[in-house]
Amino acid sequence: MQPPSISVVICSIDARKFSAATANFASRLADTAHEIIGVHDARSLAEGYNRGARQARGDLLIFSHDDVEILSPDFAGALRRAAASLDVIGVVGTARVLWALWPAAGHPYLRGWIAHPAAGAKPYEVAVFGVDAAVSTDLQALDGMFFAAKRAAWAKVPFDEATFDGFHGYDIDFTFRAHRAGFRVGISAEVALIHASKGGFDAGWAHYAAKFAAKHRDVLAGRAGARSWPVAAIKVATKEEVARAFPLEKLKAITTQLRAQSAGGSAT
Repeated sequence: MQPPSISVVICSIDARKFSAATANFASRLADTAHEIIGVHDARSLAEGYNRGARQARGDLLIFSHDDVEILSPDFAGALRRAAASLDVIGVVGTARVLWALWPAAGHPYLRGWIAHPAAGAKPYEVAVFGVDAAVSTDLQALDGMFFAAKRAAWAKVPFDEATFDGFHGYDIDFTFRAHRAGFRVGISAEVALIHASKGGFDAGWAHYAAKFAAKHRDVLAGRAGARSWPVAAIKVATKEEVARAFPLEKLKAITTQLRAQSAGGSAT
């Protein structure tokens, strides 16, 4: 049997969500040797991801929340193309870290696009942060709902489960440390996905944001960023529309308009 080239690690305590995520990844990676590792009793996401990565046999490690759905028909191909120039691959992130809120630097530093469920007649919302190319290679940090790392990157800078012993902060810390260690961090605009949650910024998040600031104060001291930023939000009716109605040239055109509006002080 061919050993897996891709290992997917999912921390989940919800059997229904884990089953759906497993089926989705298995379908999108059907033509690629892969394995899916579930961690169902993680003490934190950092601990769970480290445990899963130690079990994994693949050279490319995918770390994903259990409420992510991959829509790209050529998902494995998109990952291979991105891995040619990246060591850590996500779908949204920033080229400048100011603090634990990764989009805080605003435009023109934001990269990527993503979809979420939405209320109303069109049940999906596509959020475009900024797309300049199929692969952006100049990033410093990524959102953690989904990203992939080459084994060498994870081995050099594993998740910090001592500092981030809950469910926030692990992602920006891991990807920022990978960047600082010289690994190439970026996004693939060829990966279309839906994340069922937009996340939240409660007291728990603030606790780990303070830990992140203290840990990286040597480079972040004195930096400040916004708590809001303009994003192009486009409602669509179907998952198929999310997957097929946003080719690269359309995403680049949306980005040009978004950045122009941002520079002029208005938001979409």
